[in-house]
Amino acid sequence: MAAIPGVPDSINTASKIPLINNISYDSPFLDMTSFYMPKSIKDLFRFISSVIYSDPIVSQCITKLAEYPITKIVYKDDGESINNSKFESKWKEILEDKLNIVDAMRSSGMDYYGYGTSLISINFPFKRMLTCPKCGSTQSVDSAKTIYKDAKFISSCKKCGHKGSMEAKDLPTKEINKLGFIFWDLINVHIKYNNISGEHFFYYTIPPNISRAVKTGDMDIVNGLRLEIIEAVEKNKKLKLSKTNLFHYKRPGVQYLYPDQRGWGIPVVMAVLKDVFYKRLLRKGNESIAFEHIVPLRILFPQVVGDVSPHSTINLGSWRGKVEDEIKAWKKDPNRVSIIPVPVGQLNFGGDGKMLLVSQDIKMVDEDIMIGIGIIPEIIKGGASWSGSNVSLRVVENTFLNHRKGMQGFLDWTVDSISRYFSLAKIKVSMEDFKMADDLQRKQMLNSMAQSNQISSETALKEMDLDPEVEYKQMLKEVNKTTEILTRVAESQAEAQGAASIVGALYQADAQAENQNRMEMHQREQQQKHDLEQQQSTQQRAGQTQQEAAQLAESQGVQEQKMSLPDLILILTKRFASLSRNDSEEFKIRMLAMKNSTPSLYQEVYDNLTEMNLIAADLLPDLRTAQVHTPGELPINSQGDTSAGTPPSPVEEGASPNVMNKAEVKPLPVAKPPRGQNAGI
Repeated sequence: MAAIPGVPDSINTASKIPLINNISYDSPFLDMTSFYMPKSIKDLFRFISSVIYSDPIVSQCITKLAEYPITKIVYKDDGESINNSKFESKWKEILEDKLNIVDAMRSSGMDYYGYGTSLISINFPFKRMLTCPKCGSTQSVDSAKTIYKDAKFISSCKKCGHKGSMEAKDLPTKEINKLGFIFWDLINVHIKYNNISGEHFFYYTIPPNISRAVKTGDMDIVNGLRLEIIEAVEKNKKLKLSKTNLFHYKRPGVQYLYPDQRGWGIPVVMAVLKDVFYKRLLRKGNESIAFEHIVPLRILFPQVVGDVSPHSTINLGSWRGKVEDEIKAWKKDPNRVSIIPVPVGQLNFGGDGKMLLVSQDIKMVDEDIMIGIGIIPEIIKGGASWSGSNVSLRVVENTFLNHRKGMQGFLDWTVDSISRYFSLAKIKVSMEDFKMADDLQRKQMLNSMAQSNQISSETALKEMDLDPEVEYKQMLKEVNKTTEILTRVAESQAEAQGAASIVGALYQADAQAENQNRMEMHQREQQQKHDLEQQQSTQQRAGQTQQEAAQLAESQGVQEQKMSLPDLILILTKRFASLSRNDSEEFKIRMLAMKNSTPSLYQEVYDNLTEMNLIAADLLPDLRTAQVHTPGELPINSQGDTSAGTPPSPVEEGASPNVMNKAEVKPLPVAKPPRGQNAGI
């Protein structure tokens, strides 16, 4: 019996214990599945591969462990989110668009959990140049038709026309579009491990399909392979992988008992391989039970009625034919009603598969497999409780956090390699924070205590796995941005208000100018109306003035034809002007008398005296004096100048109206006859 990996030789070489049917076990510590376990690490990989692709539970467990903790990529610089959008866009284009770093991390995680080891290299772009042995000129492989034959590159020189083998050389280029990852096939990798120093040395055996393509000169394959790979194919040797361009992700675990296998990681599936084998036995049993016991065998027979046996009364051959015909007719017409003279009995044989199936045992084995892999069943089946399963979730979370640490190393290695190759400034790349199990009540309590100043905000932020310094700087940036926004809004509002005020002032000035124009127009219209009325009044008064002048001349014995009306008005104006200077009271009395007797003529004289500035105030004589000359008539009050030319009377200065200054009281004038024919009044 072959030795089983991981089992001591004392157990493997133990005496065989005979069992029934001549089946024997190597050791009482082994079971039937031990006979089918892989004998080498490469066979183990092949077996695990078949398990992952065929078993849904194992496949989902590996997938969830690999991809669940992978979160969004965050680009930072010195602990802060970078502000240079071009710098971030450049790295984002390289890592996410060209390398598809998130999918690469998932693939690496699947190899890590499924096979225990993940080996990744970066396929940097290169350009193959050919050197002409005759003229020494160089040209690219794509510039002329080139073939690979007998380990030589054969092409024609574009400069000298030489056609033959040329020396090839790979030159590094900066073509980001040709950048990619290489996931080394673990089946073809051999790891040499130094048990003392812990060093790993990696050797890759070129797969047969690649070797065959190179030897047959398939240029599609040859142009994509570096010269060292082509050389390894031609020399039929292993390719030693360079550690400077190799990311080795090894899953830790209990060391193999064989030292030459310790360079490999421990697959997470290895602990449940026997359970997977046992599950397949159960599923095979279910399959056999389903084939034999799911569909029952139905037997029909003539039913015995009383003591009379149907075998002695009817022909069983014809009865069978009748029953078969009725069954065929019933299958064609399910509503058919059959008539048979003898009752038909039925007996079912088998059909007890549901009771024999071992589905519950398979479910129990599935849970054992999930637990053995290290994931709780609720994550696969759904319905994981965040409050009732915090302990189990925390255990799984620690596994995810350790895997994220390895993926962070993969990110750092990728950034360092690309930065060194393309001479780009480094950038700090990480994944968003991962949280699975949270104590919500504790966090709510800490948040409440921070709001009530019982604890510091820094303590609450640290409890939520947030960096207080980063949050402070971020808040400061937000405050600056908010201030800038508010400032710009205020400036925009002030600018809008200023523009509105300017427009309003312009409209107000236009309104004032329009109002002024309308007022001036209205004043001109009023002045024109007043002048028209004055003209009409003058015209109306002219005739009356002429008549009054004629009456006055007649009363004075003056012939009308000897004096014109303007001369009469001029003479009257001169006389009243002289009287106003000599005797103001007499002037008022006579003006009042003239107003009552000849109002039109009075108006002409009054206008002339006004132009001469001799009318200082309203011509309002004393009421008693006015009543003497014009008894029963009251003088007409009219507004004169704005200020009186004579000093105010005692009554106007505030004295009692009953107190009069006797010195101011003058005797009433005595009417006298005219002194001559041409004399004035």
